[in-house]
Amino acid sequence: MIETPSLVDQYCHGVLRTELGLGTFEAQLARTEGPPAAGTTLFDTQTGFAVRRWCPPLLGLEPHCPPARYLARRRELGVLEAGRRLLRGSGITTYLIDTGLPGDLTGPAEMATAGQADAREIVRLELLAEQVADTSGTVESFLANLAESVHGAAGSAVAFTSVAGVRHGLALAPEPPGPGEVRGAAG
Repeated sequence: MIETPSLVDQYCHGVLRTELGLGTFEAQLARTEGPPAAGTTLFDTQTGFAVRRWCPPLLGLEPHCPPARYLARRRELGVLEAGRRLLRGSGITTYLIDTGLPGDLTGPAEMATAGQADAREIVRLELLAEQVADTSGTVESFLANLAESVHGAAGSAVAFTSVAGVRHGLALAPEPPGPGEVRGAAG
């Protein structure tokens, strides 16, 4: 018999700790610039189809049940139980979690418990820099404190991430900036 390999979600965010209505849940299905195509909803996207096919059975419903019924079942179970069932039903054994997204999201420890899996943190560099900037009075102290914070985070983080690629795409220079450019940007 072939053993099922361990599944690692190599980049994810925590799970929302709050209930969502139909509109707010649907908005989470796709990060789009505008509304869905006329006559459709975001439940009619590839992500929406996948949610409608695979998630309802984990909550005791038939596949492709109406979105309103699916969300009602999530509310019946409660956020913790629905999240536990969905995470455990995914088959994922390790989550690598970017903890830099704003919102009321679970962290690595909560994800590990809910999903009966391992969970490790991916540290977002911009968030770390913002935290350091709040306590640094000069450019020199900011750069020193940031270096110390990155070094400290490296002790427990599995990786670092940046939104620079998303913001700049292929226009982002592949080589790191020089010391003078870093000091100028920090100033």
